[in-house]
Amino acid sequence: MANYQKNGIQIVGLRKVVRQIEKLGVEAEDLKGAFRRIGARALSTANAGTPVSSGALKASNRQSKRKNSVYLYSGKAKTYYARFVHYGTINMEKRPYLVAAVEKDGPWAVRELENEMDRLITKLGLND
Repeated sequence: MANYQKNGIQIVGLRKVVRQIEKLGVEAEDLKGAFRRIGARALSTANAGTPVSSGALKASNRQSKRKNSVYLYSGKAKTYYARFVHYGTINMEKRPYLVAAVEKDGPWAVRELENEMDRLITKLGLND
């Protein structure tokens, strides 16, 4: 999912980790709040970096509502050009506003998940 070499952090298989934690008795709803907070912050960062002409592209940015991951989306039928803005074209330089949001907020998101996992471990009494 993420690779932050400069910090020595790499997250691989987060869904598997969440499934294993659920087997220990943690409700999926316990983690959903953390993923919503992470998504809300990333969406805010993405909105701040989204190029604005009419505002339609920025208005099309949204986050997923999943229990074990965060996805950012941009573009709808009327803003089909989101991919061209983000990835660029032969005639237009790329402006990767979604990637920039993930890169900026990624380290914070990792810390947020670590804190949430610590809280759940304590709640379950597994920290002995």
